[in-house]
Amino acid sequence: MKTLLKSLAVIVVMASLVAAQENAAKPAIVDTTGEEAYAKLKGGRAGEEREFEIAPGVKMKFVWCPPGEFVMGSPPSEERRETREAQAKVTLSKGFWISKTEVTQSQWTAVMGSNPLDGIGPYGKPHPEKNKSPHLPIVGVSWDDAQVFMEKVNSTLGSEDGGKMSLPTEAQYEYAARAGETGMYPGGSLDEVAWHDGNSGGYPKPVGTKKANAWGLHDMNGSAWEWVQDCYFEELPSGTDPIAKETGPDRVIRGGCWFKEATRCRLATRSYRWQGASQCFSIGFRMVRNSWPVEVSRAAIDPEIKGQNVTKVSYKGSSSEQSFEQTGPKSWKSGKAVYNEVKRSEWNVHLQRAAEVDERVQIDLSQMTIHFRGQGPKEVLPILSASKQLSAAAEAAIEQARLSSAESAESRADQGITNSIGMKLVPIAKGKFQMGSLYREEGYQFAEQRHEVTLTRHYYLGAFEVTQAQYAKLMGNNPSKFQGDNVNNVDSSNHPVDQASWEDAVEFCKRLSELPEEKAAGRVYRLPTEAEWEYACRAGSRAPFGFGGLELADDYGWFSSNCKGISQPVGKKEPNAWGLYDMHGNVMEWCSDWAGDYPEGPVSDPTGPKEGFSRMIRGGAWLTPAMLGRSGNRAFHFPSDTRSDYVGFRVALSSPEMSKQSAPSQDKSSGAGRN
Repeated sequence: MKTLLKSLAVIVVMASLVAAQENAAKPAIVDTTGEEAYAKLKGGRAGEEREFEIAPGVKMKFVWCPPGEFVMGSPPSEERRETREAQAKVTLSKGFWISKTEVTQSQWTAVMGSNPLDGIGPYGKPHPEKNKSPHLPIVGVSWDDAQVFMEKVNSTLGSEDGGKMSLPTEAQYEYAARAGETGMYPGGSLDEVAWHDGNSGGYPKPVGTKKANAWGLHDMNGSAWEWVQDCYFEELPSGTDPIAKETGPDRVIRGGCWFKEATRCRLATRSYRWQGASQCFSIGFRMVRNSWPVEVSRAAIDPEIKGQNVTKVSYKGSSSEQSFEQTGPKSWKSGKAVYNEVKRSEWNVHLQRAAEVDERVQIDLSQMTIHFRGQGPKEVLPILSASKQLSAAAEAAIEQARLSSAESAESRADQGITNSIGMKLVPIAKGKFQMGSLYREEGYQFAEQRHEVTLTRHYYLGAFEVTQAQYAKLMGNNPSKFQGDNVNNVDSSNHPVDQASWEDAVEFCKRLSELPEEKAAGRVYRLPTEAEWEYACRAGSRAPFGFGGLELADDYGWFSSNCKGISQPVGKKEPNAWGLYDMHGNVMEWCSDWAGDYPEGPVSDPTGPKEGFSRMIRGGAWLTPAMLGRSGNRAFHFPSDTRSDYVGFRVALSSPEMSKQSAPSQDKSSGAGRN
């Protein structure tokens, strides 16, 4: 009997532990007290409108969403559905008012006193005529910034009506967006209600210019991504008035945006960003006026980080003279170095660059330290440093590695093949790499899961995108949009060919292989596989771009921020470490693979699914923001016969010649083969 009781006690304890773990993982529930306040604030019917003054003399329209039940998420059969959309039943016990449109730039300015977009465009580049206007949604503001905005609005409004402004919870957002709809899009038609990459021309549009949903709300799909109150949680919150909180530093964003494909603007689409991210020029927000405050503690990014800035850093050197501790948003000295507070979005770039060029660098974001291997765990450098740099020693290492890489690329500039029509191809050594992106990488998409890929064969890849002159010489025509009047009648022969379909590109490779000189040399041309393309694009780097971080994008690629709305001649930007030009931007490039999800686990020489509907394209383009030109970014929705003015290609070559010539050495300076 004692043994039985002891066993039962163990079972009870184990069950309690399991229950405790499950409860810790489940979202918390919003406090729904305040019946008297609710009675003052509530509306009468779905879609009823009311105005609230958000600043002196500035009113904003809100729409009433009544209490109700709905199924949040998407069914398994929904096109482009993601695993994080598994359906959950939700009950909203109280109704709420939600702003009819996203907060505009003029409304932001009225409350905050200035527009953060003054003088800049996407990713810090001047483009005011496209991105700055009173009626455009405010973007480029963080979740933290939105909290400050609403604190100011609440101080103006007071609470006479029993309510306060906050971001909508994720459940409130989808409930309002659906307005009774159970399908993918409001009313079954997206173009009527949403700005997306198929109809926006690549730029934001004034709020409220698309048709409203059944409850009178505009731009709940497309337009700009919108912050919601919840911390990101893989499972959707469920139950009564749910909200996921304090599970990490990331907050949910909803709705899709103007440069995302249509299926990323579905009613169930969800993504996330770090809550302090203020450089995402696709994220805005709208507000709800609740009859109760949505109490959510801000996620602790780290005990020593407050808001967007680091407030405390310790430096432990090899002697007491080299050690110091600083608390507070100030400047301080240690020896000859002057250290300043730096935003996380800025220092993170420098940390990643340091890790890419110096294999000794080991980053520990959770501890806010940067270690140098081989010097012992007590030897650490502070994350902050003068002029947004790590330290004189670390910056010198970065610069030396950059110069070494440039010298290495220059020394290899004349290696490779120049074929019979003047195309230059660069030898790419076989190797192993991490394909895809880390989920915390800025701009990460659901289909970029990082996995190990081994390429077991050397190959060549075109140093440049196929030009209009090369295409016309072989195919007898030039399908490109960017010629003649579209380039002000300037010679466009060295621009990349565009409006060539996947089928056209394959035919080009076939005709090139059949030229007498190429047949005699045993050269068989083809499109690169997606894995070959990304391996060559990364050129040994694990950073978001082959060259490092977003701050260097203008040096290496043509994007919407710097190309004036047209393609540009190939080879005008810096090459990557392996001598390849325009891997980021100018035109996107066809790969040989059918579009599909990545395999699970390590693979060798992957070639994509055996069949499919569309082909993969890679690399970003003249009309996309630089963020869409990341090494790991993927584009799916392009059937083989698609002809687009922002899609071209470059050729790959499998040939016995590869084994006769020296491929890029897999050393530290080139970065080849590192993972």
